[in-house]
Amino acid sequence: MPPPSEPHLLEHAALRTLFPVLLGLDRTLQARLTRTLQWVQMPREAVLFAAGDACQGFPLLVSGEVQVMRSTPDGHEIELYRIHPGGSCIVSTSCLLGEAAYPARGQALSDVVLAILPHDLFDTLIASHAPFRRYVFGRFAERLAQMMQRVEEVAFRSLTRRIAALMLSVPEDHLEITHEKLAAQIGASREAVSRALKKLEDAGCLKLARGRIDVTDPVRLQAEA
Repeated sequence: MPPPSEPHLLEHAALRTLFPVLLGLDRTLQARLTRTLQWVQMPREAVLFAAGDACQGFPLLVSGEVQVMRSTPDGHEIELYRIHPGGSCIVSTSCLLGEAAYPARGQALSDVVLAILPHDLFDTLIASHAPFRRYVFGRFAERLAQMMQRVEEVAFRSLTRRIAALMLSVPEDHLEITHEKLAAQIGASREAVSRALKKLEDAGCLKLARGRIDVTDPVRLQAEA
């Protein structure tokens, strides 16, 4: 991770808005937070942490989007979850609580700004500031439930149905993504994703182009989902 940067006033304001659990600290903790919080700016596609890295602190994402990935033994990558501003990284939480190295990789999907809460202050807030403790463990439970649902979908829902549901959920009628990145996002091999996409294209649901997937018949696609 690059050296800390100097935050702007707007970033301080955004931090307070997105993480209200940091409000209401006593004067000593507030001063310690202001003194030790580290601000980091990362460009798109930058790696925030890699598998095997030591976790230096608790990340508070202020802007941008982060993708957390895990490699499989056969060399593929699976997306575990994405972090948006105000969200929590449960991989970082588990590493801090268990004093373990990162088991996954975090990569910026856009330019990001985040503040890093040092490990010792994270421990202090967990122990002494109930709103922060509830936030950390509440988000941990929410994310764990989402990941359990993801495992259930991978285990019991066909790949074609998962792709159809994903395409129906995008705001526009298309998705700019490679087959490899789509495979990582939904937890499948690139080859299997390519076959499922071709099946949906043959059914008239989608149109495939290089790095892009267009929805051509939402009604048929809904039937596939």
